Amino acid sequence: MKQQTVAVIGAGSSGLSMLKTLRDDGFKATLYERRGQVGGLWAYTDDKAMTTALPSTSANISKYTCGMSDFPIPDKYPHYLSQAEFQEYIESYATHFDMHKDIVLNAWVKQASRNEDDTKWRLDLVVDGKPRVKEYDKVAFCHGYQTKAKMPVFDGVEKFEGEVMHTQQFRMSDRFKGKNVVVVGISSTASDVLTLLNPVVSKLYMSHRRGALILPKYRKGYPPDLMSSWRRRQMAVFLQRTFPGFSRWLLDRVIGYMMKQMWSDLDPSWGLLPPPSLGLSPRALSAHIVPMLKDGSLTSKPGIKRFTGSRTIEFTDGTVLNDIDFVICATGYLADFSTVPFVETSRPPNYGGPDLVRLWMNLFPPRYADSMVMLCHSALGKNNGFSFSDVTSMAVSNVWRGVSPMPTLAEMNKEIDSHQEWVASRWRLDHDIDVSMVKTWEYQSFLHEAAGTGMENLGWGWKGWKFFFKDPKMSYMMNNGVETAHAFRYFETGKRKAWPGAKEAIIHMNELVKVFPIKEEEKTQ
Repeated sequence: MKQQTVAVIGAGSSGLSMLKTLRDDGFKATLYERRGQVGGLWAYTDDKAMTTALPSTSANISKYTCGMSDFPIPDKYPHYLSQAEFQEYIESYATHFDMHKDIVLNAWVKQASRNEDDTKWRLDLVVDGKPRVKEYDKVAFCHGYQTKAKMPVFDGVEKFEGEVMHTQQFRMSDRFKGKNVVVVGISSTASDVLTLLNPVVSKLYMSHRRGALILPKYRKGYPPDLMSSWRRRQMAVFLQRTFPGFSRWLLDRVIGYMMKQMWSDLDPSWGLLPPPSLGLSPRALSAHIVPMLKDGSLTSKPGIKRFTGSRTIEFTDGTVLNDIDFVICATGYLADFSTVPFVETSRPPNYGGPDLVRLWMNLFPPRYADSMVMLCHSALGKNNGFSFSDVTSMAVSNVWRGVSPMPTLAEMNKEIDSHQEWVASRWRLDHDIDVSMVKTWEYQSFLHEAAGTGMENLGWGWKGWKFFFKDPKMSYMMNNGVETAHAFRYFETGKRKAWPGAKEAIIHMNELVKVFPIKEEEKTQ
C-alpha cells in the first residue's frame, strides 16, 4: 500500500507530537510553521499578528506534570518554566527526534480545500513570502487555541484618542511609562500584563465584568497541580458524569474555600467574588493580582460601559475615568477556522450563543474524519497541557491507520447533535462559556482508548486490581502520585509503542517532588 502523506500545521507541542507520532506509525508527514522557529506561542516573536508568550511569562503548571511522554523535562529547569526555558525544551525535543528535516518554517497556510478529483487535500501556502500549492492525503491542523484574538466591541470607542489593543498585540516598551492604563479581563494573561506595567505606569486599572477564581502558583508550599492525581481525577470525572450539578457545587465550594484560605479577606469592592463556576470557566493562576489590589498599585473597576470622550471611559457602575492613554484587552481567543471554510456549523434549540462548529469529538469534521483533524477547539478537555499532546496525536494516528474504529457518518452527526445540546445547557447556566468546551469524561475516555494508553490498568476495575497485585508499589505511585505524561507510555497495549524509560521517569518525577513543601524564599527557583 502506498505511504499516506500528511501535512501538519503548527510547531507547538501538539504539532511536533503529531509529526513524531505519524512518522513513527508509517505516515510521510511534513510540518508547516508560520514562525521562524518551533515552539508555538512559547517561541517569542515581535510580530504582533501572532500570539506569543512574553519573555516575562512563566508556565501555569509545574514542570512535574507537563512535558512529553517520552522526553522528560530536564531537572535543570525551575519548578515553573519561563518562556525562554519552554522554548528551549521544545526545540531540544524537535532536535532529539530529528524533526527539523520534515519542518518547513516561515510557512503560512492560507486555505485547505479538496482537489479537483476529490482525492486529496490541496493546501494554498505562502512560504518565505512566495505562494505554493501542495497536495496531501491528510491534514492535521495543530495551530492551537490562542490564534484569533477575541476583541470586545465598545460603545463610543471611535471617540477615544488613546490606543485600544488586544494582548495579542501587546509588547512591553517605554511608551507605557508614566501613562494611565486600563487592562480589560482577569485571566492569567491579564496578570502577566499587569505585572509588567505596574512598576512603570502612572495609574493602573483592571476592568472586569464578574468575579474570578484566582489562585497563586503555590498552596501551602506546593504547586496546585500536584494536588491532583490520576485517582482523584477519576473520582472527579465519576462525579461530573453521574452527578453534574452536585459535582459543580462541590468543586466551587472547595475552590472558594481555597481562595479565602490563601488570600484571607477579599475586599468586596474588588469584585472578585462570587467567582464563576470552575466547571464552566477556567481559573486564573496569579501571585500578583491580589497583592497589587491590597497595596493600592492596582485599582479594580467593573466592566466598561462606553467611551465618552477622547480620554474618558464610563464603567457599568456609573464611575468615570479621565486621562486614560491605553486600553489593553486580555479577553481571550477564538478558534480560527478561516483556513477550512467547508467546516459546518449548526445551532441547537433554546440556545442564543454563537454558531457551533460541527466536529466529532471536537476534533474531526464528520465528512472528512478519515483525513482531517482540528486541534483548536476543545476547552477544558485536557489535563496539564503538554502532557496531553501525545495522547491526542496517538489517538489521531490510530484512528487514521484503522487501529481504532471510527463511527459511521450518521453516528458521528448524532453524537455531535447530542454534544451541542449539552453545550447549550451549559450556555443557559453561563452565557460566557467557551463553546468549544467538552465533556471531560467523554473526551478523555475516547482519546485514551483510541491512543491505547492502557490507563484502564489503574483504578478499581479488574485490570486495575491485576496490575496492583503484579506491582503494588508502581500501581500506588501511578494512581496517587504525580500525574506525569510518562504514565501514558508505560503499559504495553499493542496500539502504540511503550517507552522503555517510562518506569524510571515516573519514579524519578515522584522523587523530585519530595522537595515540597518549599519555603517562601524558594518559590522563585
